[in-house]
Amino acid sequence: MKKRFYWILVISFLTLTISCRKALKDVNDYLPKIKTVSAIIQTDGTVLVEGEVVSEGAASIEYIGFCYSTSINPNMVSNQMRVTTNGTKFSAIYPGSGFDVDSVYYFRTWATNYYGYVYGNDVSLDSIIAMNVTPPCTNIMNTVSEGGGQPTHSYTNISTPVNYMYEWEFTAQTSSGPTVNFTFGSIITTGIYTTTTNTSPGYGEVNISFFGGFISGTLSNGSSVYVNFIGSGVYDISICSAPWQYNSSTFYFNTRLTVN
Repeated sequence: MKKRFYWILVISFLTLTISCRKALKDVNDYLPKIKTVSAIIQTDGTVLVEGEVVSEGAASIEYIGFCYSTSINPNMVSNQMRVTTNGTKFSAIYPGSGFDVDSVYYFRTWATNYYGYVYGNDVSLDSIIAMNVTPPCTNIMNTVSEGGGQPTHSYTNISTPVNYMYEWEFTAQTSSGPTVNFTFGSIITTGIYTTTTNTSPGYGEVNISFFGGFISGTLSNGSSVYVNFIGSGVYDISICSAPWQYNSSTFYFNTRLTVN
């Protein structure tokens, strides 16, 4: 009986010892420490931002990324981009779009762990100029072809993009063909966006779905959507042979349209 009681005491002591953690002197030591290393304008007008993890804090980092605004110390939801780390380094590329050449932009890092969230320092940039992007196809303006032997249709009505919960949405209709729905995960500006089947696209992504008659579909992940700002809130959008699945077959979607 005494031996059994002894081992109960030993196990209890070990359990308490393992489960207890020494309290840190500074409450900030529980949080990650990060810094914004640089923000650099690329030749195509995109902005490469780089950050570094100085320490994870008292728990592993759960989320990490960047944000930017025309105001000093931007909030993490302002043009937020979540990324993954490569060791202690992390980076992201913001499309060269939506930047006013006469404005100053402030970029900074953010990170969260179990105990809370922190920001890195600001890095400012100005004179950001987005270069036009060139699609690898020359579709006829305001037309669409969903592929699969379907004819090319002309758009009869294209709605104005609406900002809804940080997503920009609009619909393009044809009289006898498909109705196409566009949902951009960030403001529609000059740049190359990437298609995603996620109905809540992230920054730089766009979900494109369509329906008409007996055919409906969503463009597969990974295709490029080319957007050029023309002026006065008008944009030229092109998609070149973007694949989508219908039953067991793959079809290729082509379109070009003007949106304002």
